[in-house]
Amino acid sequence: MLPLLQSAGNAQVINVSSELGSVSLHNDSNWKYAPMKFLAYCASKAALNMFTVQLAYEFRDGNIAVNSVNPGYTATDLNGNRGSQTVEEGAAEIVRAALLDLSVTGKFLETGGEIPW
Repeated sequence: MLPLLQSAGNAQVINVSSELGSVSLHNDSNWKYAPMKFLAYCASKAALNMFTVQLAYEFRDGNIAVNSVNPGYTATDLNGNRGSQTVEEGAAEIVRAALLDLSVTGKFLETGGEIPW
């Protein structure tokens, strides 16, 4: 896939993460999701965020931007459709991030700004 991204001229890699993957937020006892310690899910999203940082560094001089995106608590089969937003609403932030300027790379994004790693 890398040759296709490199030949695209300008490319975006958007990793779909979760704010539950933020190590910083998990260390804040006042954070609204502080009690949510789903080890496998949170650890996998934290690993994905590290992968984002590593890829962004690798492509820092090229034409590929790499970001993680928190789509928000979206009603899906994974959470028994208990999410507070629709799939379309969750997808909106992913699409917004995919349309950003390539200078925005190595970030953890959500609607309204950045999330701490």
